[in-house]
Amino acid sequence: MIESEKAMSTMVVCVQTVQAARAISANASRMGQSLAIRTVDCAAALLVELRQRLVQTAVIDFKLAAPNPVIFAQTLRNRFPHTALIMCGDADPRVAAMVVAAGARGVLRAPATGGDALLIAFTQAFQFACRAAADTAAETLPRQRPGRNGSLLSNRELEVLWAMCEGLTNAEIGQRLHVSEDTVKTHAKRMYNKLGARDRAQAVARAFRSGLVA
Repeated sequence: MIESEKAMSTMVVCVQTVQAARAISANASRMGQSLAIRTVDCAAALLVELRQRLVQTAVIDFKLAAPNPVIFAQTLRNRFPHTALIMCGDADPRVAAMVVAAGARGVLRAPATGGDALLIAFTQAFQFACRAAADTAAETLPRQRPGRNGSLLSNRELEVLWAMCEGLTNAEIGQRLHVSEDTVKTHAKRMYNKLGARDRAQAVARAFRSGLVA
């Protein structure tokens, strides 16, 4: 399966209890993010999700990374470098430091009895942040005028165009958008056609002149 065909998932949360999974799923549903926020109940299921989806953040209870959370973090970092790993739960400070050194983005330390509550609270905060960012982006998007063939650029085509305006290469754009370089080229060709541009330089120039890029 190529990257462009994978389903998108913003976050996968690896939880121990049914209650935590239900609380996270219920909040995701209320915020219209039921497809973007997923829960699993073991490390093996998390790995399946990471292979099948483009996951921005993976949050896992320390106990589910047993027997060695340090090796788990290192393995996850090596296999899925674009996914930020955050560990949560009752962890010795030395182990927490080793987990971060192994590649985890951060550790949310909590007493054994409060791990679920912290995990749920963090996940909800993450969801609110994603919603706020999406709302802000929607408000600040410049109004498009139809291209020469009468078509508006898609959101992905706009992202490619904006990245080009920043001087990023196709490979760097692919890394930013979590897609292959060939997929970036495909979006670029469609975008060139809609803008009536011959190449990247002309597309960037027209983007600035038309107000698509400030």
